[in-house]
Amino acid sequence: MYSYRNATEDDRDLVVQLYLSDVEENTKSASEFANDLIERLKTILCFADGKIVGTISWDTRGGLDDGVIELVGLGVSEEHRRKGVADELVQRLLKDASVFYAQNGHSLRVVYLFMEKGNEHGSAFYNHFGFKEVAVVPALMPDGDATIWTLHV
Repeated sequence: MYSYRNATEDDRDLVVQLYLSDVEENTKSASEFANDLIERLKTILCFADGKIVGTISWDTRGGLDDGVIELVGLGVSEEHRRKGVADELVQRLLKDASVFYAQNGHSLRVVYLFMEKGNEHGSAFYNHFGFKEVAVVPALMPDGDATIWTLHV
């Protein structure tokens, strides 16, 4: 039912459509979102019936020898939630990042992410993968504090 692959330039129109339908009707922001996912970050897409229904994006932090990545964003369309899509996206991110580091002569050591403080659903989800909440960053998010979560691989 679902297929997964890394985002490419060929996905630009679909990523823009995803933003316009699931986030907001703002073509400038949709274009910036597509640039981020396709050009700036490493992004894995999940497809169902020819549409993007999930995304996960990551990027390296520090030097490659540090072995650290940031999980920048994870999203699944509402109608595809609780069907294993987010789990599969995280598993694929961990595999792809590990391969990326191995190809560059290093090992993936740490994955970190920022999340809104008090996000109980997100906390339970990332706990499931072994992430641990390690710090609070006051006023990092537009609406309040954030927490930093880490996973040592």
